[in-house]
Amino acid sequence: MKSYLQQGFNEGEVPSSKFVTFEASIHYYHHKVARDNMYSLLPCTRLIWILRNPLPRAASEYLHQAVKSEVYPDFVDLLSAELGAIRKCSKNRDIQLGKGFDNSLFRCLAKFKLKKFMISSAFYGYFINAWVQKFPREYHFFLDYENFRSDPQKTVERLSSFLGIPPPPTLNYTWVYNKANTKDGKAAKLRSKLKIPPPLRSELQVVVSPFVKKLYEIIQMDYEWNVSSLI
Repeated sequence: MKSYLQQGFNEGEVPSSKFVTFEASIHYYHHKVARDNMYSLLPCTRLIWILRNPLPRAASEYLHQAVKSEVYPDFVDLLSAELGAIRKCSKNRDIQLGKGFDNSLFRCLAKFKLKKFMISSAFYGYFINAWVQKFPREYHFFLDYENFRSDPQKTVERLSSFLGIPPPPTLNYTWVYNKANTKDGKAAKLRSKLKIPPPLRSELQVVVSPFVKKLYEIIQMDYEWNVSSLI
């Protein structure tokens, strides 16, 4: 923990001016140990949630993995298997968002030993409730990923206000490629092949919509996601 603070947050150094340190991860939010460690180290941490429509998020996660492999399972097969497991595990069960990490849905899904958990990783309500148990609600800020993409300037201004720092200068819109580098066209080719059959779209509506509705209630926002669309 000491090295984490020293390397990531300049702990122990006296800065010449005020500064803000950010750390980003797409995995921390669904780990209890990460939450507890963060609270133990920096209980004053402000948390920024960039939330994404579950299906596009699942496709993005799939592509991050698929571009690294010559042979990777079919997206529709993985999605169908997970939706089937979610349907079985949520049958005759309350959603139990208030249980946070310790909910019966996730315990049930773990028994299926699926290769990927792509859709259920976007059942954000469980994770938000878990983090709110440690960090006060006012320490959390929620963003829709698509709004961030469409108007980054306004989004960064809102973030600055939330963090209590001066408004940013005009953004230059220079984007840096992430590790799933798309410049070679591989990810784009794979994405163009992602097709969701009509029966699976219907399944997505039935299975995923209740969890999204609960999310909207928790964050008190409605992003109007189309849960059966890849866009």
